[in-house]
Amino acid sequence: MNPTPEDNAAAMRSRIAELAMKFVDRSREELAAMRAGLDRLRAGDTQALPEIRNLAHRAAGTGATLGFSALSDKARDIEKIAEAQGPGAVPDAAILAQLGSAMDALEAELARMPRGAA
Repeated sequence: MNPTPEDNAAAMRSRIAELAMKFVDRSREELAAMRAGLDRLRAGDTQALPEIRNLAHRAAGTGATLGFSALSDKARDIEKIAEAQGPGAVPDAAILAQLGSAMDALEAELARMPRGAA
């Protein structure tokens, strides 16, 4: 017996919901990695900046794809701040504060989302 179009649509919705929950859980973990990167950046490790940018870029893109526009926007803010610094830049205290505030905003958005994919 072949699945009906309704069965296929239901299976697709279920899979998308599963992927969305996994994305939210992964985003929480990656936010922790961004915060650890910010601590490394404060200690002078400039390699942390591109890592923060890459994590934020991935969260922004996947969030937009899955329909989490507010989360995507918050991640994009982090990405833009990191990207504006240029390669090898040592961010000053104001930039570090901006990154911290942008991460706080992403954390607040994640707090509004359900837990429990994994």
